[in-house]
Amino acid sequence: MRILRFALYALSAIVLLGLGALVFLLKSYPAAQLPESLKPSPAGSVRTLFLGTSSMAWTDGQSTWLVDGFFSRQPLSEVAFTRLKVDETQVGAVAAEMFKRLDMPSALSGIVVAHSHYDHSLDAPFLAKQYGARVVGSESTLQIAKGQDVPTTQIDAFTGSGRVKLGEFDIQLIQSAHAPTGFTGGFNTKPVFLPAHALQFKEGISFSFVVSHPGLGPGPFALIQPSAGYVEGQNKDIAVEHVFLGMGGLGKLSDAYIENYWREMVVGTGAKHVYLIHWDDFTQPLMKKGQLVGLKPMPKLLDDFPRSLELLKMFSERDGVTLHVLDAWQMVHF
Repeated sequence: MRILRFALYALSAIVLLGLGALVFLLKSYPAAQLPESLKPSPAGSVRTLFLGTSSMAWTDGQSTWLVDGFFSRQPLSEVAFTRLKVDETQVGAVAAEMFKRLDMPSALSGIVVAHSHYDHSLDAPFLAKQYGARVVGSESTLQIAKGQDVPTTQIDAFTGSGRVKLGEFDIQLIQSAHAPTGFTGGFNTKPVFLPAHALQFKEGISFSFVVSHPGLGPGPFALIQPSAGYVEGQNKDIAVEHVFLGMGGLGKLSDAYIENYWREMVVGTGAKHVYLIHWDDFTQPLMKKGQLVGLKPMPKLLDDFPRSLELLKMFSERDGVTLHVLDAWQMVHF
């Protein structure tokens, strides 16, 4: 009996030590040498406001649309141990600040959803209902919108590549791929009702977005690659000046993969300006007690942002491309 009790104590100690080590690793943020801050651009009517992960608000002064709009950013404890729902107070506060910074009325023409994982799709239906937007995405995203009672008249579901017009913006959806992280694949075939576990949000289709606006010429000016994945040749015949490059999980992939990704998204499109997105820890808030909060990289256990950043710096210098790491609430003018 005494031996059994000792064994149980020893096992408990090992479990506690293991949990302590895991918590430490998940709270250990890597130090990265960031490129110099984005210099203020001449004010132009077309602009985008970065809002963490791959969430961005785009406007031309006439209408506003979003990529993803994931503002809840629940803490890790909620993601791991509870079922998720929209943090309506937080989402409302971030949206109000967003419209204020864009100097635009509180209305959205659309929300294009990169794929259906919760860190892209969770808040989009709520925002669509609040601000009159269309939800644009895959059929997996459609099921998430249905689960939050978005009318079908406000949903545009795509089974592959396609195109949508939001105000004067033309957005081409290109079927792409998620970064090969092990959390990929699957489709939502039934409505996803909230609250729901994070793993209930199946990827569906991962999209890239090619953005055009008549005020910036007849061709596209920007490529948004929310996830650090690619399909070889997906950008054939696409030329853009600006690329918003997703980084999530890239630091855990091989040097060869990272270089191929860069070649497909940047070299292949002839881009001259690259802005890094989806590099941040999305379990940290964008606002706290009414104050704006800057971003932190993902914990070392989940990603190696300093490593991937150093490689991309090297590639950008070699290829004559400017590289920027976007922080939350940073504006880019075109």
